[in-house]
Amino acid sequence: MGAPWSTYDSVVGSWVTPELEELRKADEAGVPVLGICFGGQLLATAHGGAVARSPLPEIGWTTLETDALIPAGPWFEWHYDRWTLPPGAVEVARSPSASQAFVLRRNLALQFHPELTPAMLQGWLAQGAGTDARARGHDPEALLAQTRQESDVAAKRAHALVDAFLTHVAT
Repeated sequence: MGAPWSTYDSVVGSWVTPELEELRKADEAGVPVLGICFGGQLLATAHGGAVARSPLPEIGWTTLETDALIPAGPWFEWHYDRWTLPPGAVEVARSPSASQAFVLRRNLALQFHPELTPAMLQGWLAQGAGTDARARGHDPEALLAQTRQESDVAAKRAHALVDAFLTHVAT
């Protein structure tokens, strides 16, 4: 899922490098992988794409341009990086500032957080993300209120996304 690090951060290199190798091995073995946010960035890196700082960080509920695999609707984002697609990957969702999802063989990489619940966001905000959001011009209370409002329909979209992954990517 998400992480406070970047895939290119030298501080995490000691454990990111083995993770990248495991993702490559899983791909070679045909094991399906769903990577969320940092996990999606790891999939991009593992398979020949790149991850770099985005000029426009994305925080909050964002309506993405999606293809049939990714249900339409707003998805929650909290990231400062963006990827370039690995060779052979097919982009299946995007925003004006970044690719948001791609499929590569039995891998689905997401830049957004379909798993987010109000309780999860409360935890993030309590762990310091609220200070970061405020510093970037976002109101943490408004983010939480919108998350509560979106919660039921977002959960249905997340279930549809996982069903699509299992039906069209993992098989």
